[in-house]
Amino acid sequence: MEYKSFEEALEHLKKTVQEFEGNDSLSLDELLANYEEGMKAYSFCTKKLEDIQKKIKIIDESLE
Repeated sequence: MEYKSFEEALEHLKKTVQEFEGNDSLSLDELLANYEEGMKAYSFCTKKLEDIQKKIKIIDESLE
């Protein structure tokens, strides 16, 4: 899945976690697929946050 924004990826990650927590009847294959989707969303969010931190640092340095 391609994400357009941090918020979209975060929402998908929240839904994935809820599926894990609320469903004891998932098969092993479904668990693996959900885990993979969750990790993709997590990685996207992490990268976005790192990019924002870098931009903030650049802005802060330029104002000093």
